[in-house]
This record gives sequence, C-alpha cells and structure tokens, in this order.
Amino acid sequence: MTKSFGVLFSDQFGVKGEWLESKGVFNPTLDVDSPLFINPFLLPGSKHKEFSGPGFEAYEAHFSEICRRLLVSEQIGDKAWVAALKMFQFGEVAGLNGTCLGYSKHSTSGRAFGKIKARKSLLWANNVIRLGVKDPELFSALSLFEDGIGPDLISDMTTKIILKQIIAFNVRISKEIENELGVSLPISDLKIGTLDVRMPINPFPETPTPVVLLPADILKHLPIAENPFQIAKAAAENAELRDRVNEHISEIFKIRTKAEKEAINSRAMQSGQAFQALLDALKLAEKIPYDLASDPQGLLQWSPIADAYSNLYKLKIVDDKKLSRLERLNLVATAIIEQFKDLVENNRMSEVFHVKGKPRHERFAQLLFLAIAISYCNANDLDISPESDMGAGPVDFKFSNGNDKVIVEIKLSTNNQTVHGYKKQLDAYLKAEKTPFGHFVLIDVGEIGTKWDRLQGFAKSNPKFAKLRKLHLVDGNLKPSASKLR
Repeated sequence: MTKSFGVLFSDQFGVKGEWLESKGVFNPTLDVDSPLFINPFLLPGSKHKEFSGPGFEAYEAHFSEICRRLLVSEQIGDKAWVAALKMFQFGEVAGLNGTCLGYSKHSTSGRAFGKIKARKSLLWANNVIRLGVKDPELFSALSLFEDGIGPDLISDMTTKIILKQIIAFNVRISKEIENELGVSLPISDLKIGTLDVRMPINPFPETPTPVVLLPADILKHLPIAENPFQIAKAAAENAELRDRVNEHISEIFKIRTKAEKEAINSRAMQSGQAFQALLDALKLAEKIPYDLASDPQGLLQWSPIADAYSNLYKLKIVDDKKLSRLERLNLVATAIIEQFKDLVENNRMSEVFHVKGKPRHERFAQLLFLAIAISYCNANDLDISPESDMGAGPVDFKFSNGNDKVIVEIKLSTNNQTVHGYKKQLDAYLKAEKTPFGHFVLIDVGEIGTKWDRLQGFAKSNPKFAKLRKLHLVDGNLKPSASKLR
C-alpha cells in the first residue's frame, strides 16, 4: 500500500524549494499542519508589501473601529456595544485551512471566536480602552491576558481580517512562479468564505481546499504568552522602554512563575501608561519570526530527513503472511523500531534531534519516526499502513491492517510526562484500539534522570502489562566527534 506523507508544496507542484526560500515564501507541508501561526505583531515589519502596507492597515482599521464603538458605548448591550461585539465574532471560514497551519490536533476546523470568547475579549478590551489606551494593537496581546485565546485563534482572527491581502499575495507569487520558473500552477476556481479565488487545489483534504501560501516573515511558533520571560529580555535591551517599564511595571523583570505573570497582567491593567509599556515590550519581543532555515523546533525538517535516511539505509522486512495479521503488524512495528534505533545510535541520526546543542520538540521525533515507517512499508510493498491523527498536536500513531492495530508511542526524555505516558496513556490507547500489542519508545536526548529506571521498574512489577507493551530505549544524545575521542 503506497502512501505519501509529508508532501511539500514545492514537491507537489514542481516549484523549487530554494526559490520559495529566496522569495521569503513559506513552503507548507500539504498533508500535515505545521504548528505555526500568523503573528499580527509581525505584519508591519514584513518585507512583502501586501502585509506591511494594506494588510497591517486593514488590521489596524478593523480594531480602531472596534475601539471607536466601545468608546461611544454607554453601557454593555447598547447599540454601539453590540456593533463592536459583532465585529469581534470571527466565525469559521471555509477554505482557510489551506494555509496548512494549525495547533489543533485532529483538524484545522472548529477554531473560531464565538459569542462567549468574543464577549469575554471585548469586556477586557473595553477595560483597557477606558484606561486611555488608544493603540489598536492592544488586541494582539489577548493571548497574554485571556485564557483560551491561543495562537490558533489569534492567527485565524488575523487571517480573516487581512484575507484580501493574502489572496493578492498568492496572485503575485503565482505569477512570479510562472514568469521566473516557467511553472504554471494548476489553478482552479475555488472559494474562501464568500470570496472567489483562483488557486491550486490541495489534493489531500477530503473536500476541495485551496493551497494558501504565506510569507515566512509573519509566522511564529509560539506566542510570547507561552514564554513571557522574553518580554523582560526585550524591554531590558531598549533603554527608553526599560525606563518606562521600570516606572510602571517593574515586576516584569522578576517574572519566574505563572503566578508572577498573572501579577504583572494585573499591574498592567492599573493604568494606561502601564499597559502601553507592556504592549510596547510585547511588540519588541515579538518582532522576530520563526527561523524556518534552522528550524530549531523541528517543525518542518522531519520530512526531508526521513527521506534521506530511509533512502540511504535500506531495510528488508520479512513479512510472514502465515502469521496472523496482528502478529505480522507487530513484527513490522518491531523491525522498524529496531531500524530506527540503529539509525539514531549508529548512523548519526542523533544529530538531527538537536539544534545548537538543544533538543528539538518531541513532535519532530514523532513525525520523523512516522515518516520513516511509511517509507519502509512502501519500500517493502506491505499492505500495512502506519497512520496517525494528523493535526498539529501530539502524534499518536499505529500500524494497521483492517481492524488489527499495533500502537506506537514516542516520547523524548525531556518530557516530564514520560512515565505517566507509559502507565496511563498507552494503556488507554490500547483499550480504545482493542489491540493487545503496543510499543513505548523513549528517546534519550538529555534530562532523562531516573525516567528509564522507573519505566523498567514499573514493567518488572507488572509483567503481564509489560509483555504486550514493549519498552524501547534509544540513545539520541549527541556523540563526541572522532577528533575529541583521541
């Protein structure tokens, strides 16, 4: 069963990846969402005119109008308030999942500012505006102040506001691809929301979906709300801003815990000057997009790395069809896990788990294993399908043939839920999938501590559990070079 996985836009449509990179265009993986989001703070600094000009202007104009309506509102629920609330309800728009971005685990659907979140956000914004803050970019700080307002919602909100500019960008890039590379994209008449567009169709979703290209310089991996320490760092590096922050919210330089972050948020809401100082620090901290070239989190490079290793290091899998389907699945899963371990430990694949000495995100290891598994199954012409619930969340996958399944769980040693994952998560998955076989692969990239010993101890004290839930340890630590071994 031949199955594609990790298909890049460049490969699908015959456009050179190097050309897209030189143009500053994000090269999306069409069948797996990348956990990146459009960061509105990055719009004014984009090198692409559609976004630094009309795009940012549209974003500011939209929220300036919301601010104006809130200022003239005399009470919650009056005509001006309702009008502002209506502008803040960003419903789902069919076709927007064509950006191939997302933080949702199972799909790109279901992300929207409904009435509850819109009302909650508007109440917060109203409080900020009553402090005297007139900067429409205040709405970009929502994820720092409001729980449940994550990067996917901020990204979708921004995308819907600047949709016309995104379409204009795609029209321009399509023309440049044709004029400079001689490649005519297979353009189709499609819709994004109510807008008629002419874009290529992504062949992987079940419903016709346009491929929506985006500039690399407006994309981020995580919002600053996930790492608020960077706010203090940015403020400290700018003398004028440092003085203002010190005057109004000096607590920002002491931030260490979530509770302290909440205290800073509370302090920022005490005056317009304090909030503006925090907002300006946010703008400064958020000005650098995600580094697509080095890909420190491993959000993108897993697919070409998997292709390179599976092509270079072949694996012959003996698929004994005399065995039951479930036994065959387990043998295939075991063979690929052992090959993966050999690639990491003996063929320098451990190096790809680290960037500048720091471990990449666990999702990288999970997608890398899955892509390698699919390559080996395809190469051996197996009627076995490694598959996963694709989205941008944790990658839990299985080898399947008909109704028979074998579960594989991949964890990095940096994950504090490693032991819990073996005890609880894998068992729950196995029960849900009604299969007796499962494998738990721990990749040691540092910070392993006592995790492996605790896993083995649990397995030893629960032999029936461990017999069908095999433990595997893979040494993914960086190895010293040959010169350092002398």
